[in-house]
Amino acid sequence: MWYVIQTLKGQENKTANEIIRDVAEPDEKVFVFENEMEYKVKGEWIKDKNPFFPGYIFVEMNEKKAEEFDSRLRRKKRPLKLMGVDGKITPIKPEEEEYLTRLGGKEHIINHSEGFRIDDRVLITSGSFKGWTGEIKKLNRHKRRAIICVPLMGRDVEVSVGLEIVKNVPFEETNSEDKIDRLSMAKIMNA
Repeated sequence: MWYVIQTLKGQENKTANEIIRDVAEPDEKVFVFENEMEYKVKGEWIKDKNPFFPGYIFVEMNEKKAEEFDSRLRRKKRPLKLMGVDGKITPIKPEEEEYLTRLGGKEHIINHSEGFRIDDRVLITSGSFKGWTGEIKKLNRHKRRAIICVPLMGRDVEVSVGLEIVKNVPFEETNSEDKIDRLSMAKIMNA
């Protein structure tokens, strides 16, 4: 089961490493979900990684050990604690864990995606979000970014993902051989 620890934004990797060193036992896996993004530096596009969920660290462990882990964490890394609902330590939902595992794989890295814009839709053709059909809250072609919502702890969390639109194609210019179904594409809410 996956549990979540909230920490300061920008301190995720440092804090996760401290938890691994000072708190976690060998069968408790502490990690930060990372997001591969492209940045333009001196006219060149480079890839870099940053936290997918800024301010959050994940712990994979047996649910029977959650209380004991939380006790160790509070004792050694105050004020950190495992997140919960109504004062009770709660793992993320199994469907959220499955969804995030599908996106990030065993390495917990969300890979940069590419796609085609067709009117108010995006057909994502490569990367972690290949075939994704959700809503894009905001699309920024110049920075190769999209803001989307991802489920976490029973609510939708807005995150920024790397998404390069390689081409704009008006729907009228697609043909029946392309077999493009508008329902199999992500919908842009705000370009």
